[in-house]
Amino acid sequence: MKELEIFVKTFGEGLRTLAQGVHAIADKLDSYAGSSDDGNFDTEFDAASDPNIQADAVEETPDKTIPPKKPTVNATAMVFEIIRGAGKSITMDELQKETGFEKKKLSNILHQLKKQDKIKSVNKGVYAVK
Repeated sequence: MKELEIFVKTFGEGLRTLAQGVHAIADKLDSYAGSSDDGNFDTEFDAASDPNIQADAVEETPDKTIPPKKPTVNATAMVFEIIRGAGKSITMDELQKETGFEKKKLSNILHQLKKQDKIKSVNKGVYAVK
């Protein structure tokens, strides 16, 4: 309970200090508003006329040309094209050699193609286009 009281007192003191700062800022703003005769403020800042600001040399970076990206072929389309180009049928081992994919990835791709009704399974591990 004592810790809570200490925390609340500290928090209250912090809020009082913050309120005093806000009042000081408000008083300064009021004095600026009262000192202006016509109420017309110069809103543009001219860095060239300010003696406190030094001009730094800014180096312009040349525009970087981005090379055009090659269109990527997804793995499923690649496997389907290989099966279609194989003629009658192709085995899982031949697909693995041609694509470089692992068996797990090839199995998933072949399952997708079977679900899409694009290929059929002739025997275990042998696939052909429908």
